[in-house]
Amino acid sequence: SRQVPVYSNGIERELVTPTGAAIAVTLATSFGSPPAMTIQKIGNGAGSRQLPIPNMLRLWIGESLEAVKLGKFKVKPSNLPPQTLHQSPLSANSSSANSSSANSSLETISVLETQIDDLNPQAIGYVFEALFNAGAVDVFTQAIGMKKSRPGILLSVICHPQDLEACQAVLFRETTTLGVRRLTQQRAILPREIQQVQTKYGQISVKVAWSDRSPHKTIMNVHPEYQDCAKLAKDNNCSWLEVHHLALCAWYSQYRE
Repeated sequence: SRQVPVYSNGIERELVTPTGAAIAVTLATSFGSPPAMTIQKIGNGAGSRQLPIPNMLRLWIGESLEAVKLGKFKVKPSNLPPQTLHQSPLSANSSSANSSSANSSLETISVLETQIDDLNPQAIGYVFEALFNAGAVDVFTQAIGMKKSRPGILLSVICHPQDLEACQAVLFRETTTLGVRRLTQQRAILPREIQQVQTKYGQISVKVAWSDRSPHKTIMNVHPEYQDCAKLAKDNNCSWLEVHHLALCAWYSQYRE
């Protein structure tokens, strides 16, 4: 009767035996992404069945590092190493980038792809909206050349495995495609949270991402939410850039004190 999270990755095969599931549910105290830890032992097992993804099971045994306390940390410049604060991970040097990768969390993600060359371009915006409503994490297009030298687009959808079927249904219902490719991948994500700042135009949500390298929590990204900035810019008849800049200044003023 114990409630545990489950999801489908789109592979219509048995990926765990009843015995294995019972052992995992009995021994596990929580479920989620792997925590930051010092690895002590690693065990690997491989199955003989051919699957679209590696048919392997990996077990890690390690010691958990200190957990990040969300919403309770402040950025103290005197306590952080040089180049701690910057606008984007792309501006970090190679050692910082490697550190970021080492301290991010890995999660399984599904990717749907399809090429389209005969859909009215006006429908693309509607498709984007329908996909996001179905649970897509991100949607994007790329210009491509297709057979018979026709210009087309590659439509890509990133979603969580449990939302794969719903997003695929949108592609078949709202586009002219006759086939959709499915991919299962891993992506590294930084811990993040939404914090609020107050400007002269109103309150703005700011997304803050950090690496959880012990003993310091290094701020990697600070981004005011676009929709909040756009709404305040329209309501106050000022530029979006001004509101965005004020939100950044307010965040650094508030969290660097």
